[in-house]
Amino acid sequence: MGAITARHNLAMRFCFLILTLLATALSAQEVTGSIVGTVLDSVGSPVAGATLRVRSTERGAVVRTLSSDAEGSYVATLLPIGFYAVEVEAPGFKRFTQSGIELHVGEKLTVAIRLEVGDLAQQITVEADAAQVQLQNAASEGLVSGKEVRELSLNNRNYIQLLTLMPGVTSTATTDELYIGLQNPNGGTNVIPFSLNGGRTSGTAFMVDGADNLDRGSNLTLLTFPSVDAIAEFKAFRGAYSAEFGRGASGQVNVITRSGTNKFHGNVYWFNRNDAYSANSYFNNLRNIARPPLRWNNAGYTFHGPIFKNKTFFFWSQEVRRVITYNTFNSLLPTAELKRGEFAQPVCVEIQGANCLRTDTRIPVINPVARAYIQDIFSKLPNGDPGTFNVFFPIRSRFNARQELLKVDHRFSERFNVNVRWINDTIPTEE
Repeated sequence: MGAITARHNLAMRFCFLILTLLATALSAQEVTGSIVGTVLDSVGSPVAGATLRVRSTERGAVVRTLSSDAEGSYVATLLPIGFYAVEVEAPGFKRFTQSGIELHVGEKLTVAIRLEVGDLAQQITVEADAAQVQLQNAASEGLVSGKEVRELSLNNRNYIQLLTLMPGVTSTATTDELYIGLQNPNGGTNVIPFSLNGGRTSGTAFMVDGADNLDRGSNLTLLTFPSVDAIAEFKAFRGAYSAEFGRGASGQVNVITRSGTNKFHGNVYWFNRNDAYSANSYFNNLRNIARPPLRWNNAGYTFHGPIFKNKTFFFWSQEVRRVITYNTFNSLLPTAELKRGEFAQPVCVEIQGANCLRTDTRIPVINPVARAYIQDIFSKLPNGDPGTFNVFFPIRSRFNARQELLKVDHRFSERFNVNVRWINDTIPTEE
């Protein structure tokens, strides 16, 4: 009886695990693309039964093998983003290859193929046009490639700053320095400032590899900011997108992280800011405050390649930030004379009921509690300005961060591919 109960419990746990994984998969959005088209002969008639092989040129493997139908149509779905070649063979026609096809996330790319009469031993190779047009839907979308993310100037190395390059996107931010994490070095909360096609800033869904990346408590902050060097591309859907995107009425922003290929690659980077490169602010100079220190260091590296050639690939990224910055703080504090009980104008020093019996510019006896407060607290603070009591002085903040990202892709067969991505953020701040 005990053995049966144990097996039953094990089966229940296994079923629960499968249901959990399915629920996770169903809640995620599309992270792949599709290649569709028709196979025609030289006069425009459909070629039925042509064999098509979709080959990943980065991973050196055929990822789909299919045949054209009676109308010459074919569809290759659920393809990971990247570069592809489509190879076509049909009896009585020359072998045809179209290479240089770049597929992006959520894209349904049309690749029309025209075969020429001839022998299979003869081959025609066509390089895909750089300006590839999507013909399968009317979605209003914008794509930022990984090369653009890594090479365009980003003063804070945060990919979401590039959203404003797209039509229909406006920003309500008062600064162009969008930091990572919950807080920024300017003292504010990192709320999402972008409006897509006039929608609310809280109405956009943000995703990483199709998984929800939005804090659902406020819909205004992100859970993680992938390193710029770990992003393959990101796409923003601004309107007329498909029903799979059901969480955001304003728009959808989906970030796809990088994957490994059949070749080993890596890079190392370091970005630096320092107060030695900067001028002091106008108001600091006005108040005779020295230029505040600034230490902004952002370093990291990536490494990726094959684990098993043509089968298993990895991508590893680590980024470290060490940021020390100062903000000018304004406070009202007593002057040196006030701390001694001396006043510029006479004050009441003796009172009876509601009547002041005597005034003076100096308090002869200071209450012991007040004297202790002056000695322990005010003596350690700067003296206020004699006219306004204002004090301006810099206060240090520390905004450190570290992120590790690991992605593993494995191809079991043409029909079964798995990728797993792990990301870890550590953001200890002193504000």
